[in-house]
Amino acid sequence: MAIYDDQTDAEKARWYSNGAKFYVEGRPRYPAPLITAAAAVAEWQPQSRILEIGSGPGTATQDFATLGGRFTCVEPNPDFVAIARDVLAPFPNITFQTSTLEQVDLAGPFDIVLAASSFHWVDQKRGVQRIEELLAPHGFVVLLWNKEPQPVAQQAKAVDEAFQRSGYPQPIERQSRDEIAQVFWGLAKPPMTPAFTERLFCHVETAEDYSVERFVALHRSLSPFLALAPEKQPEIAKALIENLSTLVGPTIRTTRISAAHIFQRSGRR
Repeated sequence: MAIYDDQTDAEKARWYSNGAKFYVEGRPRYPAPLITAAAAVAEWQPQSRILEIGSGPGTATQDFATLGGRFTCVEPNPDFVAIARDVLAPFPNITFQTSTLEQVDLAGPFDIVLAASSFHWVDQKRGVQRIEELLAPHGFVVLLWNKEPQPVAQQAKAVDEAFQRSGYPQPIERQSRDEIAQVFWGLAKPPMTPAFTERLFCHVETAEDYSVERFVALHRSLSPFLALAPEKQPEIAKALIENLSTLVGPTIRTTRISAAHIFQRSGRR
């Protein structure tokens, strides 16, 4: 069970509030080849009507917005919405709804429903029903995922030791590419119904160097860290920076797996 599963809807909406700043600082963007492939399969056009579920601070939105389209971004966290409004100010065809997919008052149809690392927050039954209601016939559902960056093998042991010394065991499970791909595939099970046809499932690996400070910011945006007592979070973050700097150095080399999973609405309703 996920850490936040026993939270109320209002508590879930505020879950990332304490980590919103660190989410922007630490979370990676989606690889350009993945954006390009997803847009091609989903037949993205400058006039496309896009519904983005859980748009957060606009991490994926800003890349897709360069392709054109009219966006309605549904995001329950007001702190994220405030950040996204600033980030996406150069794009005039974006509106925001501070709500969940299950509760938002919207009129479709939309050509594309986009969810970037947010689909697991959607109620599997009610959420998929709403997508069916709002998606145009033959429209597309685009699901994107980013696995948390993992230190390369040569640094992994030292990173784990730094976390142990800081009183916060490393929460990111080390997995192979195939294992991660299976997790991503499993997260997309709700739309695997007769109403949708799978059009693409692909994943790519990206290498990226993180400064210690950014690596800690990344962790401060993750649910295991946000579940810690708020008064303990700055103390642990400071210890992490000190221990990682001592045991690993100023730079952490990482790899991550990102995936796109695309479905198309089948025929008539």
